[in-house]
Amino acid sequence: MNKKLILTKDYFIAKGGERDCYSNPLDFTKVIKVLHTYNNENNRNQNDLDYRYFKFLEKLKVPFSHISKTYGYVDTNLGKGLVFDKVCDYNGKISMTFLDTIIKDKFTKEQEDLLVEDLRNYLFENNVLFIDIGLYNILCCEYEKCKYKLVIIDGLGGRRTGVKFWLYLNSTSFTKYKIKKSWKRFLAEIYRKRKQYNKKV
Repeated sequence: MNKKLILTKDYFIAKGGERDCYSNPLDFTKVIKVLHTYNNENNRNQNDLDYRYFKFLEKLKVPFSHISKTYGYVDTNLGKGLVFDKVCDYNGKISMTFLDTIIKDKFTKEQEDLLVEDLRNYLFENNVLFIDIGLYNILCCEYEKCKYKLVIIDGLGGRRTGVKFWLYLNSTSFTKYKIKKSWKRFLAEIYRKRKQYNKKV
């Protein structure tokens, strides 16, 4: 029988709308996302949605170069958790959010636009749906010194089960339409954040 992993505040990384994220105590290259232990009846169970969507992408042999890969479930003291790659820079530090790079003026607008275009090419070429377009759902990974790429860590695939989620998994044309629609919202969100923090738009 597998022993439960004990997740304590020492391993805590971040709190999301539905899940908490912890470093994996047995493998610091991974994180574990667990549902909040309160108000579970209102959760959409994003872990199950993520697991189903990532299995779908695996079946299609989609590369995980710009998304954090999932590895399945583990038992923890806080309930069932889903394991993902931890997105870190070449020096081992957890990568900065894309939102923080905008707030802190890490890049010129031109450099930023190139990173965004690279992510766009990945999503459109592989038919990957980024539905929850918050800039905090993307990390900017410095994978080699002064070399960067954007990696999505949350918000892929769907917000809930139902007809739309079924279509995402079974209708390429519907998914392509939704990807284009979500991308327009994503670009609008970048523009909005740049203006909010008085950056070049």
